[in-house]
Amino acid sequence: MNNQSFIAEVVHRILENNPENLKKVTVVFPNRRAGLFFRKELSKHIDKPIWMPQVTSMEDFVSNFSSLRKVEKIEAIFSLYEVYKQHQKKDETFDQFFFWGEMILRDFEEIDQYLVNTDQLFTSIKTQKELDEEFYFLDEEDKKVIQSFWSSFLPKATASQEAFLETWKILRPIYTDFRSQLLEKGIAYGGLIYREVSDNLREVKPDENERIYFAGFNALTFTEEKIIKHFVHEYGAEMIWDLDEYYFRNPKQEAGFFLREYAKDSVLRKTFPNEPPSRFTQEKNFQATGVSLEVGQTKALAEHLTDLVDKGEFDPENTVVVLPMEHMLFPALHAIPDGVDKVNITMGYPLKDTPVYSLLESVLLLQQMRKDSLVNGVSFYYKPLVELLEHPLLFALEEERIKELIQQIKSRNLITLYLEDLGLKHKVFQIIFQKPDSAFQYLMSILKSLYDTWKDKGHDLELEFISRFYEHITHLREMMGERADQLGYDFLIKLFRRLARTLKIPFTGEPLNGLQVMGILETRNLDFENVFILNMNEDSWPAAARRGSFIPFNIRKAFSLPVFDHQDSIYSYLFYRLLQRAKNIHFFYNTVAEFNVNGELSRLVQQLEVESNYTIHKRILASPIKTIAPAPITIQKTPIIQAKMARYLAGYESTNGIHPGTFTPSALNAYIDCRLRFYFKYVERLYEPDEVQEEMDAMVFGNILHDTMEILYKQFTDREKRKEIYPQDIFWIREGITGAMNQAFMKHYKIKKQKKFKLEGRSLIASDVLKKFIEKILDYDMKYAPFKIVGLEASTKEGYAMEFPVEVAGAEQKIRLRGIIDRIDMKEGKVRVIDYKTGRDEKDFTTIASLVDRKEKSRRKAAFQVFFYSYLFYKKYPGEYEVIEPGLFNSRDLFSDDFEWQIFDKQHKTSVTEFRQYLPDFENALSAVLTEMYNPAVDFDQTDDLKKCGYCPYKDICGR
Repeated sequence: MNNQSFIAEVVHRILENNPENLKKVTVVFPNRRAGLFFRKELSKHIDKPIWMPQVTSMEDFVSNFSSLRKVEKIEAIFSLYEVYKQHQKKDETFDQFFFWGEMILRDFEEIDQYLVNTDQLFTSIKTQKELDEEFYFLDEEDKKVIQSFWSSFLPKATASQEAFLETWKILRPIYTDFRSQLLEKGIAYGGLIYREVSDNLREVKPDENERIYFAGFNALTFTEEKIIKHFVHEYGAEMIWDLDEYYFRNPKQEAGFFLREYAKDSVLRKTFPNEPPSRFTQEKNFQATGVSLEVGQTKALAEHLTDLVDKGEFDPENTVVVLPMEHMLFPALHAIPDGVDKVNITMGYPLKDTPVYSLLESVLLLQQMRKDSLVNGVSFYYKPLVELLEHPLLFALEEERIKELIQQIKSRNLITLYLEDLGLKHKVFQIIFQKPDSAFQYLMSILKSLYDTWKDKGHDLELEFISRFYEHITHLREMMGERADQLGYDFLIKLFRRLARTLKIPFTGEPLNGLQVMGILETRNLDFENVFILNMNEDSWPAAARRGSFIPFNIRKAFSLPVFDHQDSIYSYLFYRLLQRAKNIHFFYNTVAEFNVNGELSRLVQQLEVESNYTIHKRILASPIKTIAPAPITIQKTPIIQAKMARYLAGYESTNGIHPGTFTPSALNAYIDCRLRFYFKYVERLYEPDEVQEEMDAMVFGNILHDTMEILYKQFTDREKRKEIYPQDIFWIREGITGAMNQAFMKHYKIKKQKKFKLEGRSLIASDVLKKFIEKILDYDMKYAPFKIVGLEASTKEGYAMEFPVEVAGAEQKIRLRGIIDRIDMKEGKVRVIDYKTGRDEKDFTTIASLVDRKEKSRRKAAFQVFFYSYLFYKKYPGEYEVIEPGLFNSRDLFSDDFEWQIFDKQHKTSVTEFRQYLPDFENALSAVLTEMYNPAVDFDQTDDLKKCGYCPYKDICGR
């Protein structure tokens, strides 16, 4: 008998008591699942046709005695919301209420399941006298518990306590009205059905000569206890307890807490066996494996299952994998070896963790941010659009076009995309991009189209997800009635997210064949020889108390409502019950504490080890980690590398799609900062991937500033057909700032049609700052005028380039150099070479050599750059002027009263008014850099200054 499963014991007892006829027998289990195993076990003991007993769950059994229809949770919360609005002064939308609604409904469920008098429960106490009068019915201990809570409100409540009291006062009328409203409609939530039945037990009678067995119960609610005792006392119903002496007789074992209480009850005590079975004295093999991170547990599980399969010892019907954490379902399924051909899942999986949820969320966000314009047509924000396009259920529908579209979005930094430019033809996309009249009908149309698209293509799991979402959305629409088509997307998105967190996909099949994969509660009444439990960590099993309640702990305790001790006893019982008939038990637990995961082995396992005679064989699986410092990376200039660098030399012609290149100041600064960074970008051409940038970084801001100034002056000089700028001209140039800025933005974001351009969001804020910079530059230009525009950025893109001679491999080679100069103007024989800077660049320097000294901690890159531009100008135009003056318009200093654009020579304590004074030193410095760059003996190596690695795109390659 001791080796039998609990289900087998139930079958044995019922057949022993009813050997001839089972027609009048009813067997009630805590859940429906146990009934399937019962029927299978019963079939093994029957060798002739007989009437099967009625096998039911407690919920179905009780519902048979009620005329009320059980309402869905969402429907109940909708009804509760209507009542709530009548009593709450503040206006709350349904999505704001949903969280509180769940909590209130859960409290009402427990109030009814535990037969609490709401008039007494929802009493607010203001004096000690009221406390004595209102709670006269409680014993002294419970009265003290109540007193300890309400005394904190006396003599005067705090602001937060007053807020609590406001809610507390309306809970009683809400409960009363909500209950009345449901009963009038003939519907009820589960707890209310149980209460109604338990309050009318005189009318609750079984069929004539019916024998009822309640099997496998443990923690009964007060209504369940009252109903069961009614049948036991009045109609001789029998209880078949699933227990073990190990925790039943030991008062220190919380697993047996409820059973010991029932054994003292005047009605139920006679249903307990005189000698409880003792299975914890039998031989059992316990193992506990600690693995770092959750995915490691599934790998370790796979190894054990594979080992059993290879040895021929795998018995699927006697093996269970228990998952205390639902999100581990798919990692566990993927880890199950191929040798296990049948798997039955008996647990729910949260809808929010499915790919269909993420798709529908992106669809709702897409429509929420949709813009319809008579001028520009329909446009979408890029983020939800990209999420949709990259979704696996959509990407495969038009793969090539989607790849092209995403590449355009990233390369052109497209924040807003227009429907007419998308070019997606598939029916699913046509539905997604339409403007729906009804959000619910819209979602249902998408789901139906997705289902039709993917059916018969081997995507059974995804089709199941789609079907479940379709069912829930259809049901939600029916419940909301006319309101469903009036919901805005803000509301719907919030509601959708809240619902998806609470709804689950019930993975239920025929749980009689194959390896069983279950949650904790699903193991009730079932026994397996081989038990594998994942996530056997503290806060996973037993689970951490997370459920919120409006009823404070002290009051819950005084009114015998469930508290965390209650939950601990339930989880302890489920733990020991699962183990009591098992032979091989393997715990897997996480050894690393991380987000939402405890790194400690469950106290239940530790308690088992300390209090029992069993030895738990423990082991820790870990990959040894050696903290080895990253090896330095050095790239030698082999003939292959030198051949790649040849594209920057004069005379190079395009080969295999690699075109001639030129070195700009940015390339030379990169080389001086870090030779390896230069190698990655300019030799191997490992460019950073395009990413959409919503915020305007310094580079984008600078580019738009440059372009705007270029457009302003070019438009003016083209219109006036003269290069000279006079003070009065600045007035007319200012008038074009907005238009020039718009053109600059359109150029940067590659917007071809003027009508599709509109500054918004962060770009609008950045444009205001940019406009102030431009106006300030024009202020200085007005003071400096008259002057002549010699060159602007656009006109100098090809003009300012040269070939610089250096010795390469013993022979003279010419290296191509180029610079894009923001502005060149001339006044009274003085040429200014101006560079606009939007950062914090300094305008001073010590020596020319310091500008190219990589050991210089604060090397003046901007000064080097404007000297480089001055050099290019000098080489291109050696005469027709008296001096060349390099200058920086630095945004940091632009608004200072003492602003000066000139570069300052700290060594000679004077401003640089003539570049050519520094010409020999600059040419030597430039020659030294370029000669070293092409010297085969000088490798491309890493910088020693780790601060330079902070924002380097290649730092992960270097391990820095």
